[in-house]
Amino acid sequence: MATPLRYTLSALCCTAMLLVYLPLFSAAGFLRPALIPENWRLLFEDPQFSQALSATLISSLIAVGGALALTLLIIAALWPSAGWRRLTARLPLLLALPHVAFATGALLLFAEGGVFYRILPHLHAIPDRYGIGLGLVLAVKESAFLLWVSWAVLGEKRLSEQLLVLRSLGYGRGQCLRYLILPVLLPALGIALLATTAWTLSVVDVAIILGPGNPPTLAVLAWQWLNQGDESTQIKGQLACVMLLAILAVLALTACLLWVTARRFCPGLHGRRRPHASPLFGKVASQLIPLSGVACALTLLLLAHAALPDALTFSNSFWLALLAALLGAILCLLWLEWGPSALTRCLWLPLILPALPLAAGQYEMALYGWMDGEFITVLWGHLLWVIPWMLFVLRPAWQRIDPRLVLIARTLGWHQVRIFAQIKCPLIIKPLLSALAIGFSVSIAQYLPTQWLGAGRVPTLTTEAVALSSGGASAQLAAQGLWQLILPVCFFSLMALMAQLIGHYRRGLR
Repeated sequence: MATPLRYTLSALCCTAMLLVYLPLFSAAGFLRPALIPENWRLLFEDPQFSQALSATLISSLIAVGGALALTLLIIAALWPSAGWRRLTARLPLLLALPHVAFATGALLLFAEGGVFYRILPHLHAIPDRYGIGLGLVLAVKESAFLLWVSWAVLGEKRLSEQLLVLRSLGYGRGQCLRYLILPVLLPALGIALLATTAWTLSVVDVAIILGPGNPPTLAVLAWQWLNQGDESTQIKGQLACVMLLAILAVLALTACLLWVTARRFCPGLHGRRRPHASPLFGKVASQLIPLSGVACALTLLLLAHAALPDALTFSNSFWLALLAALLGAILCLLWLEWGPSALTRCLWLPLILPALPLAAGQYEMALYGWMDGEFITVLWGHLLWVIPWMLFVLRPAWQRIDPRLVLIARTLGWHQVRIFAQIKCPLIIKPLLSALAIGFSVSIAQYLPTQWLGAGRVPTLTTEAVALSSGGASAQLAAQGLWQLILPVCFFSLMALMAQLIGHYRRGLR
């Protein structure tokens, strides 16, 4: 390809990504109020702050710690058996289940007046001031994501061979986990754990549905403050966002220090065998995750009573998700081919930063441009999270493309666009279908950018489900959650069917 055209395409890629990622710079403006000590005094003296901070810390630690514990228990009990393969085959459908739909199912099951308390009317719901229930639900849901990332790491043949050697020497499951799996798995899970922690700290929609009410978690409190017209209240909301960033940094640094200390002072293999460690807890946990998804779906199905969502709400959700996935795929492919690889790590920032300040930055830009309340503005807002998740799926497959194929094509005189379209894209068609399914599901689940950028004029299944959770009819709430579940599951199934057909007719891409 001629050099000027290559530079032109690279500049177009950078410009398109810059338009999507501009809210990162706007969100950085939240740091300005943090430089004034008087503002911090206003935040700390607010009567809701300490309780909201406690609920946030407790629910986040339960969510991340519980998800990691479930993941390690399941790996120790099942990997690399047939049960592990069966579980990982179900993970895409579990990942397709949106958080709000899962939380809605849990609310209809376990909230006061829910199905559980109707069956056992002599029991009473316990007040949950610290978000323990929120943390437990998020732990089950996030464990599916950590298992999915672990599945990619544990696919190395060398690891399974080393495990076989350790087991043949008489070491038990727990010892194999400690001495073999953890040193490989935890560093690889670092980014995934950071993304999970950032999300649980700043989640608003699920916290509104399942979290404590008054005071709520710190993220919900910050969201409420940012929605106020009073300047001092908005400053408290901005400082609460900065506080979420600080908590994330402290937790990440603490986890790194604990890991380094454990690696330095914990002994290695010492010859003592404990071969009889029971895999019972891991096997129970491996059944808990799929069954929780089934229980959620059945609850929504039984309580929906054939209620249908509003046509506009359904249409907005579908077209936003479809267009976001398609645009995200195009931008990701163009970036992988012509974008500067040195900047790729910057594209992960929306995954490892709390979502609340980023969504607030988007809203501020939309207000400056008089673009709030528009469908295209909401679509632009979704791309900030759709693109990094799709890139997370596509980049490893792109890096595995054999460079010798490109070299042969170049010796035959093919230009770069032809190589991109006829060699590289067909080779990653199956990961591309998976990325489209992930992007569709991520867009369906977006609440903050839809609520703020849509200004109430672009309702979706997610925004309606969150609104109904505070006092709507159970049937209508279940219907919103059910259709929010059906859309991504159907899209995942369609992408899986297309991948299977491609594997059947193009055997080289199996």
